[in-house]
Amino acid sequence: MRRKYSLRKRHTISALWIVIVIIVVLVVMNSGYALWSSRLNIYGKVDLNFNPPKAEVSIPSTGDGKYTQQSGMSSGWIGWFDFVSDEYSDNSLTTTVKVHSNLGLSASIRNLSLSFTIKNNSSSGNVYTDGKVTNIETSNPGNAVTGISTKLTPPKINSNKTTTFNFSANVNRGIVRNSTYFKYAITFNDGGVTKYFFYTVKILPA
Repeated sequence: MRRKYSLRKRHTISALWIVIVIIVVLVVMNSGYALWSSRLNIYGKVDLNFNPPKAEVSIPSTGDGKYTQQSGMSSGWIGWFDFVSDEYSDNSLTTTVKVHSNLGLSASIRNLSLSFTIKNNSSSGNVYTDGKVTNIETSNPGNAVTGISTKLTPPKINSNKTTTFNFSANVNRGIVRNSTYFKYAITFNDGGVTKYFFYTVKILPA
């Protein structure tokens, strides 16, 4: 009888220890996974921040606080668009124009053209090559703006020389919404490194 009792006792104690060990392992695993997940999320947010190398360029002023030249703003005494502002800061330029308020004269589609000069100010005298224009963000409700064309001429800029950026589009003045805009990344190859300048066109309703 003693042997049977002793075996049952050992078996009971052994099973209890197995249960305790399993509970401890599960608790540790859950806590570790939660901590790992939290750290993973934090690191993920940090990694999403991208600071592109800036192109060492400048945008010469055209006078009167402007950096761009506009075409298609009016025809004779009839105004199609009004210039609002050129905002130039760091490595970005934003041009804002507004549909002229007198839509009664014509709410039809009109061509809008904007251009500006980019000067290579590389401190080391580097040549910028392979100039490209890429649309990176757009808001065009109702497809009010169509036939968009962008061009960089020439795509290569020697030190202290310039290139010209051109934007052209057909604008249906009658259906422009407040959030209509187009943002572009203008990039150059500088000795194997891609460098950036940003340009945004905003078109406001009448």
